[in-house]
Amino acid sequence: MAQRTLIITLPPFEGGVPAKTRLLAQELAARGHHITIAYYAPLSSHRHLSPSPWSLRHPGVEAGRCFDAEFDAVAVGCRWAELEFPYYLPSPRWQALIDAHDRHVAVGGTVLVSNPLRTAKVPHLVWCASDMLGDRLDRRLAMTWPRRLIDHAVIGPVQAAMERRILAGTGRIVTVGHHALGMFRRLGFAMAGSGIMPIPTDPDLYRPAATEAEAGIIGFAGRPNDPRKNLGLLIRAIVIAHGRDPRIRLRLTGQPDKSTAAMIRSLGAQALVQWQGVLPRQDLPGFYAGLDVFALPSAQEGFGIVGIEAMACGVPVVSTRCGGPQDYVCDGETGFLVDSTAQAMAEALLRLVIDRALHHRMGHAARNVAKTRYSPACFRKALDENWQAVWGEHP
Repeated sequence: MAQRTLIITLPPFEGGVPAKTRLLAQELAARGHHITIAYYAPLSSHRHLSPSPWSLRHPGVEAGRCFDAEFDAVAVGCRWAELEFPYYLPSPRWQALIDAHDRHVAVGGTVLVSNPLRTAKVPHLVWCASDMLGDRLDRRLAMTWPRRLIDHAVIGPVQAAMERRILAGTGRIVTVGHHALGMFRRLGFAMAGSGIMPIPTDPDLYRPAATEAEAGIIGFAGRPNDPRKNLGLLIRAIVIAHGRDPRIRLRLTGQPDKSTAAMIRSLGAQALVQWQGVLPRQDLPGFYAGLDVFALPSAQEGFGIVGIEAMACGVPVVSTRCGGPQDYVCDGETGFLVDSTAQAMAEALLRLVIDRALHHRMGHAARNVAKTRYSPACFRKALDENWQAVWGEHP
């Protein structure tokens, strides 16, 4: 009989966490596991499962499919979802799912999604990328002032206490890289018995183009309205760099929200920004391979999977010192790490666009790092080691 494995995670719609959840689910399914993806029911899409506090309805559970109908999925509702932390509180709905499965894994940006497993006291693995506050600060700054006040006074402290209990619990905490593990230790957590499991990138799928990309095409992929992505810094850098080299252009995935479009207009950068629309996953390798340089202007990144995907396509990366990318953007080798200023970003982009020998050397090194340190084989080896540490068996 196939092993029944439950993966508790964020809503599996968009972003880095759903991407790594899908990779893990596919790997375990290939090894014979029957996978169920369980996620909390967000108010934005599942209000019918998470009723308002004054409603007479009970929180609900809804079965379905996710990741292009590849896996069984269950959305789990709660009450007081407006406060966010109730998403992670134990409930009979979470417990029923936990009891129905043999193995349990939590996948999140932070460790918070694993709280139902901690309280159920089952052996489990937690694959995470960031601490709670580091993941939250920039979103908090973008909130309206009443919401920011509630977040600072109530939601943040409750979630910080939840994080401390999880990190002191019996689950095996596995980070996506050395930077995240070191960050937890700098915050005072011993992280005894923790591990590392890199997010893999397939070098056969993500590979350089047959012909060299046009010099000066800078790219970024991500949600433009996420304040952590700090897209305004990159657009200001593009304006500065274009003033010195007219080849400089910015190519972005997605569509601009109103505030991003207004910012671009205010900088007079409309002619410098090319929007590619929302790209299906199979079109992303071609997007990266058509870039000269990839930029990560983020204020905070747990990992930044888009950066390593671009590197696998032979594209050097310029990144701020924002967390996860510091594991793979080797300053002066696979790209540049810069301060979080438009001027610093512009200078690094210009160096790579103007000095073609430097660009080619860094692009080759970037591809090599992606192939050797972030390959599917490295991921499988780390999965075996961490699974063995929790359950004494190969997954």
